[in-house]
Amino acid sequence: MAEIKKITKIPPQAIDFEEAVLGAIMIDKNAMAEVGDILSPEVFYRDNHREIYTILEKLFQDGQPIDTLMVTEKLQQNKKLKICGGTHYLAELTNKVISSANIEYHARIIVQKHIQRELIGTCTSIIQDAYDESTDAIEL
Repeated sequence: MAEIKKITKIPPQAIDFEEAVLGAIMIDKNAMAEVGDILSPEVFYRDNHREIYTILEKLFQDGQPIDTLMVTEKLQQNKKLKICGGTHYLAELTNKVISSANIEYHARIIVQKHIQRELIGTCTSIIQDAYDESTDAIEL
């Protein structure tokens, strides 16, 4: 009988692209309009990036200005500034990008990595269920 190998690989991720997209949104007021239909908070790999994107999305939906100061203020109000890396990290995000020229392409890479992680999770679950002797294989 085949034995399940424990896979200890790092899940697919694109941290540099996540940082570039978040930074681009904070420096270009039109960037959110370009990626708002592509991205959602759950596609981000890092928890702090999910939190930051959630704030950016809320500011955009409310018609408020989107910049580092507004994001900092909202994160402080939600008591999440520290877990998101603080004001220094938010400033670093904006310093990592010069423009939002390729933001749509970058956003699509983030989504692709998210889909890969979801596929891995689904396949892992199916494998575990298949090894469970109490599972009806036909139903599975």
